[in-house]
Amino acid sequence: MKKVTSILLICFLLLIGCTSKQEEVVEREGVKQVYTKTISGSGYTNKLTLSGNIVPTEVVKPSFKIPGVVSNILVNEGDVVRKGQVIAQMDQSDYAIKVRAAQAELEAARLQIETEIPTKINQTKAQYELTRLTYDRVKALHEEGAAPQSQLDEISAKLILDENTYNQAMDAKVIAETKLQMAEAALDLANANISDTTIYSPIDGVILNKIMASGETTSAGYPVVVIGQINKVWAEIGVPDEYINTLKVGQKASVYIYGIDQSVEGRIDEITFLADAKTRTFPVKILMNNPDRILKPGMITKVDIQLSNGEKTLIPLSSVMHLSAGSAVYVYSDETQTVSLRMIETGEIIKDKIEVLEGLTSDEKIVIEGQFLLRDGEQVMAEEMVE
Repeated sequence: MKKVTSILLICFLLLIGCTSKQEEVVEREGVKQVYTKTISGSGYTNKLTLSGNIVPTEVVKPSFKIPGVVSNILVNEGDVVRKGQVIAQMDQSDYAIKVRAAQAELEAARLQIETEIPTKINQTKAQYELTRLTYDRVKALHEEGAAPQSQLDEISAKLILDENTYNQAMDAKVIAETKLQMAEAALDLANANISDTTIYSPIDGVILNKIMASGETTSAGYPVVVIGQINKVWAEIGVPDEYINTLKVGQKASVYIYGIDQSVEGRIDEITFLADAKTRTFPVKILMNNPDRILKPGMITKVDIQLSNGEKTLIPLSSVMHLSAGSAVYVYSDETQTVSLRMIETGEIIKDKIEVLEGLTSDEKIVIEGQFLLRDGEQVMAEEMVE
């Protein structure tokens, strides 16, 4: 029984000895044990770390300008395409018929204006000029009393009729010229429709998505494929509003891509001035070169952007006491082995440290553990903490 009691007593003493050093206040001969740290200027780097994903720098969705049946799609997802390369074709049968019809109308209009119209004009002009000469003779005879009034009236009416017929022939020429222009425009449109039965890639890129298949009927403007420019890509992130004004276009960023376990250097290329309605963050795009196309759209990234760096007086955040009068720390004196309460002015919080703007100088020692049970001017046993 005594042996069991001894074992329990030993375990209890070991348990007491394992108490956290930060929570323990050791009193030796009535003097409290504290832990101190010497103040010095600290270099720091303040950076913004956000997750994002890879997106193409340019995305286009080529489509046919006219409706019809897709006869052939010449690319597959993942294919690399060049600007001007044929992507897809449409059945041309109906549009070829329209081209032939437009050509026939153009030939008819051209033939009319080259043969029929000139002949009609020449005939009516000759008749009009002949009638006018006759009118002049009858009028002269009538004035001399050699021709009756009825004969003059008859030739006058015929002159007016022949003049109107001649004017109609001239108007018919203008109408025929207009019809010729319309026929030319109709042929141009028919030929354009034939051209629009083939889709060419508008950019150098990669086929990201194949939407249509051969044999499907498509309407004008409906995308057939999706092409992305990925020789250069963006890492798109959402930046909270408190940081958005600290970023600038051209600023460098380090982008870690989880899928390939690599970090790539990039720079801020675009900063959106309108927050996303759902996330309430501002989209920012980091531009990266991707000549080997190892960065794929949709890959998850971690983006580090350095906001500021330099040297400041930084102390552990846990060493600061927040009193009614303000922030304070205990300063330890090696000469007197006592602590004194010191009011300080604090600044920026950087990770687990806080900036001291006023109240402390380099090489002073502050209490970083055990300070909450101290009194101003109290003598203590101090142990320097070394990082």
